[in-house]
Amino acid sequence: MSSGSKPAVLAALFGNLAIAVFKLIAAMISGSSAMLAEAYHSFSDTFNQVFLLVGIWRSSKPADRAHPFGYGKEQFFWAFIVALMLFGIAGGLSVREAYHKFRHPEPLGDVTLSFVVLGFAFVIEAIALAVALKQFRREMKKERFDNFVEGIEHTRDPAVLTVVFEDTLALVSIVVAFGSILLSVKTQNPIFDAFGSLTIGIFLMVFALVLANEHKKSLIGESVTPYRRRRIMEAIRTVPEVNQVIALRTLQMGPKNAIVAVEVNLQDDLVTDRIETIVDRIEAGIREILPGAQCFVELEAEEG
Repeated sequence: MSSGSKPAVLAALFGNLAIAVFKLIAAMISGSSAMLAEAYHSFSDTFNQVFLLVGIWRSSKPADRAHPFGYGKEQFFWAFIVALMLFGIAGGLSVREAYHKFRHPEPLGDVTLSFVVLGFAFVIEAIALAVALKQFRREMKKERFDNFVEGIEHTRDPAVLTVVFEDTLALVSIVVAFGSILLSVKTQNPIFDAFGSLTIGIFLMVFALVLANEHKKSLIGESVTPYRRRRIMEAIRTVPEVNQVIALRTLQMGPKNAIVAVEVNLQDDLVTDRIETIVDRIEAGIREILPGAQCFVELEAEEG
């Protein structure tokens, strides 16, 4: 189970598991709905990392007769499930807790532990996010992405993208929970605590929808990144016997797997043995750019 994204997922897994328990204890002591929403969030994130690791493991299975192009898309599927869980479970429970607090407002108990846990959680989540961002920046550099928006739009690593989203949202939620609990204590008005839980729930749902949409595109089928497509075109055109690249179609089958189908027009009067050598060179050039690519080269008559 090897993947460049695994360290980011493992860091998020252990970080979320450690703080989820402390958040739950703090919520029980303080009676804070915002703190309970944070506990729901962290427990959901913990299970999410397990699902991401399942996706990484299952995507590494070798191709077989039933799946001749491999299991790479398992990562896209499990990442999509994670987004649905983030929306349906963590977001839904947080909104429900806010609704309950609005209907039955109760003053908070001792919030000392809550503040300590939120501070500790902020540090842990920041470290986990730093690990994910390091991996994400490495991919951005490799794929020549100009900024984070382009990186999010074109990344083909669902695990790292999910962890970046989750940890960013976790930091925002911690700030919201801290502020809402502090306002409730200062004003002696538990409504602020309920607003905190509601805000966290809404953030979870919005982030989950954005994340699900990104993973949906991968499940439906996306091409390789624009940078790799340009490099493939350049590699094919450097073959002297290629007159024209008529069509290039690619399909990302996983973070490291892709299908590449190319139609080319070659010089006239080439013998069969020479054509076979040229096709081999085209495929070798593609695999230098995409080591795990499955290549299909079709020879066509020149258009026009």
